[in-house]
Amino acid sequence: MKYNFIDYRSDLIRDVSELIKIPTVFHGASATEVMPYGKNVYEGYIWLKEKAQNDGFKVTEFDGHALAIRIPQNRAPERIDVASHVDVVEPGKGWEHEPFGGAITGGYIHGRGAQDMKGPLIATYYALKYIKDNQIPCKRELRIVIGCDEERTMNDMRYYIAKANEPAFAFTPDGRFPYSYGEKGALMWTIDEEIDAPIIELNGGVQCNVVSPVATALIGGIEAVDAYRSMLFKYGYEGTVIIKDGKTLIGIMGKAAHASRPADGVNATVRLLRLVGEVTGDKISQLLYRCFSDFYGKGANIAYDIDPMGRLTLNLGTLKVADRHLKAEIDCRYPHGIASDILTMRMNKALKPLKAELAYDDKPTLTDRESPFLKVLLSTYREIAHDPTAAPSIGLGVTYSKVFSNCVAFGPLRENDQSLAHQANERIEIKLLCKLMRIYAHAMIRLANMD
Repeated sequence: MKYNFIDYRSDLIRDVSELIKIPTVFHGASATEVMPYGKNVYEGYIWLKEKAQNDGFKVTEFDGHALAIRIPQNRAPERIDVASHVDVVEPGKGWEHEPFGGAITGGYIHGRGAQDMKGPLIATYYALKYIKDNQIPCKRELRIVIGCDEERTMNDMRYYIAKANEPAFAFTPDGRFPYSYGEKGALMWTIDEEIDAPIIELNGGVQCNVVSPVATALIGGIEAVDAYRSMLFKYGYEGTVIIKDGKTLIGIMGKAAHASRPADGVNATVRLLRLVGEVTGDKISQLLYRCFSDFYGKGANIAYDIDPMGRLTLNLGTLKVADRHLKAEIDCRYPHGIASDILTMRMNKALKPLKAELAYDDKPTLTDRESPFLKVLLSTYREIAHDPTAAPSIGLGVTYSKVFSNCVAFGPLRENDQSLAHQANERIEIKLLCKLMRIYAHAMIRLANMD
């Protein structure tokens, strides 16, 4: 069956741009019972709630943690959820367009969240609106579920499921087509230690699951200024070394990327540790550089490569030093076949005398590819995208599919599309957005009417 989506194109483009303009980054200082993730995320939550109500949807709230935008079906025994998130990571540096400007130019919409995942979220919204406006019959209830804390804990969606129970099936537009049949485990280690080091102050990174785009360190004295500048030149690093109040201030630029794809970025904090360790001989800087300079875990003796998920990845996300106190957050994505307790033991052996605590751990997931729901997703994508040989893959990131018992990532990127999630100059192609709306509408209709 063919559907006409052209009437929704301009609204789709406008609303992606408008949602990007809301800086929906977690803000703990303004968090309340009503706004559990802070005022910025809540502003996006309210924008979506009011839009859905004005468009005639049934909206169910889950105490600021999630919204369900629904097409209820009388006596429908089951439901299909499409799970997205409105929160985004910090924008970082190096943007050509304002990260929260929502610029529309060159056939793209630009800004933080364009790919991850305000563009796909709005594409699924208009797919659902098309179904409602055209009164397309559905045997199951369809709903768009929008969470508010996917980038940190995913406790928002756990809260939703505890209140709403599990759907018959769910997908999240937060991966690659045709679908991801499994995801690596994701864990976070934290370090919180007193240290003896020449570093007066160090600030590196923006968030645990982002490759550090910038790092600075303040070192006592000015004797080594020339040595640091020589090291910058020697290694070809982008950065500055200046004298500030009788101390040496070093700034290093890197390149942000999603922590699950560290090869796409350049870790500024790791580069800074190399300079400080080599110039001062500081043992802590040398230790951290040795452990985290290889983003596949070789330096920490955790370089696992296990089929079908492939290589473990390791990212020193944030590092702070002040008043001889060190705090760090470390992201690790690990394949099925190795346990987090073994990884933690090996990490702590490599980090001695520092100690890493396992603060967060989502186990690897593998999905039954014979599921009739997955067969519908596969056939729908191949047909609508005219991509008959597309094959499912292992997802590199961590999505809401880890929270639901029967959920996969389904798009928005195609096999060879560049992922710009968590990077500067994130953007999404308008042609892709329109295609996404068509793919998601067909998929939702077919999932809702499966026998």
